Amino acid sequence: KGLYVIIDPEVTSGRDPVDIARQSLQGGAQVLQLRDKLREKGTSLVLAQALKLLCTDYGASLIINDHADLAVAVDADGLHVGQGDLPVVEVRKMLRPWQVIGRSNHRTTELKESQDMGADHVAFGAIYATSTKVSKGTSVPVGPESVKVAKASVHLPLVAIGGINESNIEPVVRAGADAICVTGAIGLA
Repeated sequence: KGLYVIIDPEVTSGRDPVDIARQSLQGGAQVLQLRDKLREKGTSLVLAQALKLLCTDYGASLIINDHADLAVAVDADGLHVGQGDLPVVEVRKMLRPWQVIGRSNHRTTELKESQDMGADHVAFGAIYATSTKVSKGTSVPVGPESVKVAKASVHLPLVAIGGINESNIEPVVRAGADAICVTGAIGLA
């Protein structure tokens, strides 16, 4: 529940990702996700270790995007995978038993599949138009009203994502999202 912040070194407005993470945690974020798709894993490891220390200090969770080996290396709380990544059942073989797995979903029909695969939580969106993750079929906004339908279709915690900011968060919360995920609203602030 609560605020879920993606820390992406490519979405920082020139600021240090560790500073953004610290300020996010000070502001009440309960989950940080490291999404580092462009840098070498050795560089990502250093950032992941710093984020893990911060999360431990603040009692928050750290989720690593895509890289199960990195999640294991830093004892992250879990891993997040997308529709085109390895299936949840295969990723689970690589993780420690206590690490959770989240999976991205862009349509309500994908949510049940993620649940059946064994995901521990699901991300759903883009709720609104977004520029921080633009890929085919993933950035078409589904609108906040779709959160209620999505939430009713699975029995997992649902994280709403995509274009959410201070001015448009209220309808998403009212629709029943368990957590609100932001990237640009924090990283580009």
